[in-house]
This record gives sequence, C-alpha cells and structure tokens, in this order.
Amino acid sequence: MISISPNLFLASSSQTRKELLKTHGIELDIVPPEIDEDDLKKEFCINLSPAETAMFLAKAKAKSVSLLDKKSFFIAADQVCELDGRIFDKPLTEENAIKHLKELRSKTHTQNCATVIYYNAECIWEFSGKAFLTMRNLKDEEVVSYVELERPLNSAGSYMFEKHGKHLFSNVQGDHDVILGLPIVKLLDKLYELGLIRLN
Repeated sequence: MISISPNLFLASSSQTRKELLKTHGIELDIVPPEIDEDDLKKEFCINLSPAETAMFLAKAKAKSVSLLDKKSFFIAADQVCELDGRIFDKPLTEENAIKHLKELRSKTHTQNCATVIYYNAECIWEFSGKAFLTMRNLKDEEVVSYVELERPLNSAGSYMFEKHGKHLFSNVQGDHDVILGLPIVKLLDKLYELGLIRLN
C-alpha cells in the first residue's frame, strides 16, 4: 500500500497527468491553477526557448495555488511541442489539429516537459526533460481519420500519445512519460525523498 500526504496536491487541469499518477498508485486532489497561459506566453515567453517556456508555465501554475495555501505541496507540469523552434500550441479545433499534424508528418519534433514541486510559494524541485518523435509520412486521409477518431484538441502536438497517438510515429527517443507530460520515475523519487509518499 502507498501512503500519501494529505498536504500533496496536483496543480493541473490535465486528466492525463491525473490518470498517469493514479496508474502508479498516487491519487491526488486537483487544484486548478489560477493563471491564463495564453496571456503569460504573450507577455513573458516571447524570448524564451520552448524548454524555458515549459518551465516558466509550470512554475506559474504551481505558484498561483501555492500562494493560496503555503502549508501544502503542489505538483505542476507543462509541456511544449516544438519543431525547429516553432511552438505548436493546443489546436482547440479539428481544423487546427489536422493542420498541425500535416506540418509535423515526416519530421522529427521535440516534446519539452517541465515539472515542479512548490511549497510555501517557493520552488523546491524542478525537472526538465525532452523526447524526440519522428512522425510517419502520413497520408492526408490518415491525418483526418486520426483526428476524427481521437479529437486531440487539448493536446500539445495535436495527438494523444497515451492512446492511439502511437500509431502516428516511426521512431521515438526519450522517456515516454515525458511525452505524456509527467516524468513519473523522477517525480516519485523526489516525493519519497520529501516524505510525501511511502510504501507501507
């Protein structure tokens, strides 16, 4: 059995991250971040690299809720998909998802994942990881079929790697959990070190 501190929360609206933790025996209450990601990107991230952007947003998410509860621990993460320095935001519409996938096909892009733990409105741990994914030379009809099947409208890169998204790729280099937006092994190790989880 895994014991979890009652003062540990997930500062994320991502169902994928919640389910990923749950799969590994960590069920956390979610505290949605108090930020507007789009506004922050426009105001503060223009001159940042994709990896720096992911870390800036992860910290902003965690700090926004940690300021409201300084005696709890908050995990937050962010993911930025890039191709040759260009960031691919969440598509939000099927039309955009199809457009993004057509631009990514036959090429190798990067998923940048940043994860932090905050306590007392301060960052006490941070991790940045990268994974490199080469997409198959998908036919137009394959792209449309995938988007209609999965509707990955809230996914960086316009695919859901945790589900049918793996069908899109010919090669992947890096931690699959980084692609999913949460480096589980690194995170669990830190949670044990901090005494926030333990095996009974």
